Amino acid sequence: MKKQNQWLNILKRIGGTVMLPLAVFIVMKLLCDANGKTYYGTVKMWKTLIVDIAVSISCAMGIGLQFKNGRFDFSGGAIMLLSGVIAGNVAVDAGDNLVLMCVLCIVCCVIFSLLVAVFYVYARVPIIITTIGFALLYESLTCLLWGGTGVKINSNMTLRVFSTYPAVIWPLIAVIAIYAVYSYLSTTGRQAALLSNNQQAAVNIGINEKKNVLISYVYSGLIFGLATMIWIAKAQHSAAYTSMSTVGELFSNILPVFIGMMIAGFCGDTIGTIMGSLAICLLNYGLNAVYSGTVGSALSSIVMAVFILLINVVSAQGRNLLKLIGKTFRKGVTK
Repeated sequence: MKKQNQWLNILKRIGGTVMLPLAVFIVMKLLCDANGKTYYGTVKMWKTLIVDIAVSISCAMGIGLQFKNGRFDFSGGAIMLLSGVIAGNVAVDAGDNLVLMCVLCIVCCVIFSLLVAVFYVYARVPIIITTIGFALLYESLTCLLWGGTGVKINSNMTLRVFSTYPAVIWPLIAVIAIYAVYSYLSTTGRQAALLSNNQQAAVNIGINEKKNVLISYVYSGLIFGLATMIWIAKAQHSAAYTSMSTVGELFSNILPVFIGMMIAGFCGDTIGTIMGSLAICLLNYGLNAVYSGTVGSALSSIVMAVFILLINVVSAQGRNLLKLIGKTFRKGVTK
């Protein structure tokens, strides 16, 4: 009996974990086949889509690491863009040096993330104001460096290697490993969970909040650095001449974070974020395959907005909805 219950529990966990991406894949596959787009679901599609999935997962985990600790960080996109501009252009000037580009992406993202954390911790300015301020600062610097040309390595066959399969797998694995180590194995991650649940109680038992914040930003900096390696190789990126333009681009990847938190009870937030990114990328690819680029993007945005609304409703009123469904079902049985 115990073994049977264990197997049922495992099956429930697996079902809850893969349900959303599997449902999206089936619906998009049927939609694409009905419109003559038979390449959806092929090996070639997956080899193309894996780059978008890698960018989505790495950006989502960079955002999610701070978000689950109660910090809404708006500076991540600007950090990635500024680091990418520096790393990409220096690598080109150094003779298309791939190793130098990778090192600079990681080092710059960690340094810029730490600057945000140091100011937040010691200036005692609210996190939203701090990160918006640094986002504006970093964006303005991208307009000054290298004549404001941004970063253009997507046509450089040496430097764009991480935007192709199978090389993209390696930074993706590194991102997942760093996020998992922080969340499940590091003392900092466990202390951060205590601080986000009850800050005063955590400080009272001896947790150093300032140290915890600084270390957590090192982890998110590492993740953003690896994300930048893929992101700048995937497409050309212009300098941020429009204020806060990097915020929207980065936070387009926040939906996987919400999905990861929603299904964390089945698989933990690490795998949950991966499943969320997979579902969103499958949805975007399918809609853009069937409809024109503008219409497909618009439909994706609408679906995402509705999905975020549903997640918030379910999260806030989940128990009440279950009670209502239960009462309705019981009344139907009685009749």
